[in-house]
Amino acid sequence: EDIRQQLPEDTKVFETVHGEFTEMMIAAHENPLIIDNCTEGRKTTLIEMSGKIKKCEKALNDYLEQKKKIFPRFYFLSNQSLLTILSNGQNPPKVCEFIGDCFDGLKTLRFKPPANANEFSRVADGMYSKDEEEIDFSKEFVAEGQVEIWLKALEFKMRETLYEILCDAKNTSDVWDDKEKDKPREEWIKDYCAQIALLTTQIVWTEDVNRAFEELSSGAESAMKE
Repeated sequence: EDIRQQLPEDTKVFETVHGEFTEMMIAAHENPLIIDNCTEGRKTTLIEMSGKIKKCEKALNDYLEQKKKIFPRFYFLSNQSLLTILSNGQNPPKVCEFIGDCFDGLKTLRFKPPANANEFSRVADGMYSKDEEEIDFSKEFVAEGQVEIWLKALEFKMRETLYEILCDAKNTSDVWDDKEKDKPREEWIKDYCAQIALLTTQIVWTEDVNRAFEELSSGAESAMKE
């Protein structure tokens, strides 16, 4: 539907050629004699059809290029997959079948059941990584509008969500060495997805090393060892 709206003239040309070609194939099926089918007139008609189809294809490629410019991750997809996504833009669960080709870590979204059983679910409250890690959204994400627009919003949502979790992970990392709170690092790590656990560990390690250098320069010779 989106393509029909964006390319109305090319859509009419394509449908006309499609109809004429279908009629030609039906006639060939009903009368399969080679001499009756391979005529100069039919050859001329097929060449004209081919020319029109090529113009439609060029218009379609230009259309797809505009979509890719809006959401550059579409460049990772084949035109066939991209067309399937654009054709199902109002069906987010169907789009999510291809979402893993756009993002290295994301597998799919966790959609809430739709209010109407006859409608597609558009509201997601979480996401799954390709390693089956489950991450909750602090606020629900609504996939609506043109598909390239809501996918772009989803990209921001992912970053926002992981940033929120990273802030929490950094704050809770303070209890690694707190015996009273009894949350050693090997237990703490289970509370977060691998990406966040690794990043937080690297941040803490870097802070510890920098602090050791500062103490070392202040005269504490055993700072780095400690």
